[in-house]
Amino acid sequence: MTQRRSGSKTWTAAELIAAVRRYLFVSAWGLLARAVWCRRQRRHLRVPGHSVVWVRGDALPWAEWGARRGYFEVQHMGRLPYLRAVDSPV
Repeated sequence: MTQRRSGSKTWTAAELIAAVRRYLFVSAWGLLARAVWCRRQRRHLRVPGHSVVWVRGDALPWAEWGARRGYFEVQHMGRLPYLRAVDSPV
């Protein structure tokens, strides 16, 4: 890799292909992983006696993503977030 005088980086063909591959596959797998996680949580909410699923840590952004797409609702008890089933799921 060489540096131009303006400070911009030049890319080799292999680096460009690797970057495009990383962008496409990581993004697609990330969305697929979130959708799978949301479906699994929604399945837990359908089990009799499991009216809520508590959400902790790094799962909160995924829960909010799923709530925006209609998988479930995110509610809070104080500062503790939890999931509740929606009446008409996706």
